[in-house]
Parts: sequence; C-alpha cells; structure tokens
Amino acid sequence: MTKDTNKAVRFWLMSSKDNFDTASAMLKAGRYNFAMFMCQQAVEAILKAVFIIQKNERPEFIHKLPKLVEMIGIEIPKSIDNKILKIDAHYIKARYKEDRFNAKIYNRRNAARLLKDTEDVLQWFTKKVKLKI
Repeated sequence: MTKDTNKAVRFWLMSSKDNFDTASAMLKAGRYNFAMFMCQQAVEAILKAVFIIQKNERPEFIHKLPKLVEMIGIEIPKSIDNKILKIDAHYIKARYKEDRFNAKIYNRRNAARLLKDTEDVLQWFTKKVKLKI
C-alpha cells in the first residue's frame, strides 16, 4: 500500500472508532435514534477501510452497508451479515423518517442491542483483516 492508501485506511479506522464512541455516548444520553445512526456510521467506516485494503483504491460514495460488503468481496458468516442488515436500516430511518420519533423502535433496549451488534461486526472485521484500530 502507498503512503496515501495507508493514510486513508487510518482515517476510516479512526472514524469508525470515533463513530462507535459517539454511538455509546448517544446511548448514555438517551438519544437512541442518533446512537443507532452512529452504529451504521461506525460499520460504514470500517467497511471503507477494508475496501481500501482489499482493492487498493478508494470506495465509491455510497452508504449502503450490504453493497459495501458485496464490493469488498469477503465471505462473511450469516450471523454477521444479519447484523449488518439490521444496522443498515438506521442510516435513513433514524434521521429522515417519522420513525425517528417512534419509541417502539428507538429506545434504550433496541439501541443497546444494536450497539452490541455493531461491536460484534467491528470485532469480526478487525480480526478477519487483522486491523489495528
């Protein structure tokens, strides 16, 4: 990898950690929709880092997690894939849909579960690609 590529990977890994930390802070603050949105952002960032490592180029400007996984081309377990699908649902819904204010969706229990799913996904990719975050 080139110096620029290494720099881009570092940026996305730092972004992933920062987004995950923000999700945790939003959970503690009771801002559940934002906690769940930031989970999506954390996974998106690590997937972009993995994409750069795998393809040695920058990814397109996309935000759909399943599409990023497909573009990366790494076989992932169904359990991780299912978690990614759950996390992906909150990119738009948590910010732009009326559901944003639906306490049946955006509550402490659901946000805590999604945070745990996000942690599992981040750990899986960290181990799989031997990332140093």
